[in-house]
Amino acid sequence: MFRQKSILFIAPDEVVFPSAFEKNLKFLGFEVHMITPLDAKNFQYKNTGQRLHNFWRKTFLGDRGFKRKLILEQHKEQLLNDLNSIGNMDYGLVIRPDLYPFEFIESAKKKCKEFVGYQWDGLGRYPEIQQYMSLMDRFFVFDARDLSRKGTLPTTNFYFDYIIPPVSSIRNYAHYLGSYLEGRIDILSDINTKLEILKVDKNIKIVSDRNRVMELVTSKSLTPTSEVLSYEENLRDVFKANVLIDIQNPVHSGLSFRIFEGIGYNKKVITTNADVVNYDFYHPENFLIWTGQSIQELSKFIATPYKPLNDTVKQKYSFSNWIAYMLNLAPYTSIELPRAL
Repeated sequence: MFRQKSILFIAPDEVVFPSAFEKNLKFLGFEVHMITPLDAKNFQYKNTGQRLHNFWRKTFLGDRGFKRKLILEQHKEQLLNDLNSIGNMDYGLVIRPDLYPFEFIESAKKKCKEFVGYQWDGLGRYPEIQQYMSLMDRFFVFDARDLSRKGTLPTTNFYFDYIIPPVSSIRNYAHYLGSYLEGRIDILSDINTKLEILKVDKNIKIVSDRNRVMELVTSKSLTPTSEVLSYEENLRDVFKANVLIDIQNPVHSGLSFRIFEGIGYNKKVITTNADVVNYDFYHPENFLIWTGQSIQELSKFIATPYKPLNDTVKQKYSFSNWIAYMLNLAPYTSIELPRAL
């Protein structure tokens, strides 16, 4: 179905996913042209005002993507040169198009017969995306609340299926790796303490390079790390675990990749995202909606065997089905969000 199909794949390097995307697309038979991530190390602010504006947006608006936009704008010529070096494509897939200069995305669309965008963050959080949506033949969101916006289609995240995970020999091993968010720390500390009491092995790490944050994380008996792993490196730890921990970002209700790793790799998941109960893959044996449960309740969940999913449901959330659905390459199973279930 995918052989002899070409695809232009564009995604920001901050998501550390591009390599996994490229491998899964090639695994399915696509000819892949990926606009490689840009080196941000040499970026310099134009002036003090630009630096202060970025500080204001990051501190008061929580916009950590503004600096990235400045970097991309500075590298616009390189982006356009990379684009001009390739021929026309059958498909184009852009993740977070608002992180790229409009002129570049506009030019990318002209290269592709079918041009698809995916905003795996809330639309309200990044309003600049509105001007890009009209460039897309199909534009997808993962937060059901965003389906009220004209021109949006539903999707979820997925699990990569180009790799067959090894069978984990470790029982009662919990894994979490995530960036620092203030609201996550006390929840993780609570889960961590209860896992210790239950003598459950764990790998719970919070990513940050700020000294103040690392001190705070340490004070909560959690492990800080400044090391940024690629997605594939993180998967090695996922495969070892039988329990994954997922702490929702409250700015949206969309499901994170941890949920779909649980589906694809047969892992139980502790999650703070209560919306998971509204999906067709939900089983209480596999998902614990964390509300501060007792040690006894946590112990019971971990001890309960994983309930295997129906093959049709499991396949629905694979990358293979996801990309077919996104590109409208039948046959595929449509992916809906809770409002439509």
